[in-house]
Amino acid sequence: MLSNVSIVGSLAGQCAAEQGRFWDMHDWLFENVSTWRNGDAAANVKAAARTLQLDGDAFDACYDSRAPMVLIREDFEEGRSFGARGTPTFFLNSRLVGGLLPTDQFLQLVDALVAQAETGSLPANVATVAPSPTPDTNFSPETVSVLGSPDAPVTMIEFSDYQCPFCLRHFQQTMPQIKAQYIDTGKVRYIFKDFPIASIHPQAPKAAEAAECAGEQGMYWPMHDRLFQGQQAEWNQNPDAVNIFKGYATELGLDREAFDACLDGGKYEAEVAADLNEGIRAGVTGTPSFFINGRFISGAQPFQVFQQTIDSLLNGGS
Repeated sequence: MLSNVSIVGSLAGQCAAEQGRFWDMHDWLFENVSTWRNGDAAANVKAAARTLQLDGDAFDACYDSRAPMVLIREDFEEGRSFGARGTPTFFLNSRLVGGLLPTDQFLQLVDALVAQAETGSLPANVATVAPSPTPDTNFSPETVSVLGSPDAPVTMIEFSDYQCPFCLRHFQQTMPQIKAQYIDTGKVRYIFKDFPIASIHPQAPKAAEAAECAGEQGMYWPMHDRLFQGQQAEWNQNPDAVNIFKGYATELGLDREAFDACLDGGKYEAEVAADLNEGIRAGVTGTPSFFINGRFISGAQPFQVFQQTIDSLLNGGS
């Protein structure tokens, strides 16, 4: 989760960026971190804006509005979705490097990646990068949140959060292609598991419960789709989200009395929590995360990444 001091620094950087001075503020924040973070951090970065000869009034207005928080949260969520577990974390040609490597090891990895780009092969002695999770893929069976043939040779498990913008991106841009090419043709069995990150997505747990409650009436997937379709425009960060979910139930023709009793009573709260705990045990730290016959894929990757993995498995890979 973002700390209060980190938020102050991030806001300062973004507000300086509005005046074309991001890197000046970026450097000042790191060079003076031991002083500005103590006491009134907000007042200190506002004073720094004037020291750096920014328009102080415009900087203050930007900072006080907290408008850049939308971008800051998106950056934070994107990092989590791709497996960042702490700072600093780097991605070099999509290779995750976690922690502060010694300079010589960092440069060794950069040089190796440059060589790979030029020769097509990566030297064996490059710096170690952070591993993908070692999954405990003995996941509990699902009966409702499943698509595709039970006899499909490939099983794809997604851990997702209905309020996560990157899960929405996967739902909109990639999942339709996976469904058409692999699920509907009997090649892939797809299982959806809930991983609501309530600390940043407070409406996500109830959204997951809403899908399960709809599943009691044979409408899991229509509710699943409707939740994603309405995420940004209708219920994201809306404290009245539960009533919006109930409206979806009416819209989908569900028995409202039964649905409301299910959702209000928290009937599936424990089941959603069980999915979350399964993901944690498997090493999931962000959403969306996927296990395809045990192979781990992190983040809202393009279709081609899934295609390569699935085709490899269908052709006898392990």
